[in-house]
Amino acid sequence: MKITKEQRAACAATLSGPWGRVKLLCDGYEVVLTVECYKPLKYRVMTYVNGFFKGEWISAEKTYPEQKFLRKSVRPVYSAAFIRKMEKAVGKRWVAQEPVYKKTITTYMPDW
Repeated sequence: MKITKEQRAACAATLSGPWGRVKLLCDGYEVVLTVECYKPLKYRVMTYVNGFFKGEWISAEKTYPEQKFLRKSVRPVYSAAFIRKMEKAVGKRWVAQEPVYKKTITTYMPDW
């Protein structure tokens, strides 16, 4: 069953303030979204699946069904500044041919 516009608006209103909490039933999992303090005066929406979050879900090396409820983050291994330095040092063609400079790291984060 899909969530309606009214339900979505009610969830957004609940999560707009500090310490808001919403429980959802998604694909047989109980997904709890809570607003928690991230830094002083900064809040993030945290995701808990069936009441908890496991640190092993963060890594993309092994897949877990709970990862579909988390925020996927894909970041390059090397920064753009480092790649520019390497292009100056060894040449653009060589850097373009090396697959190591195109590698990325995928993680699944519980905060939004």
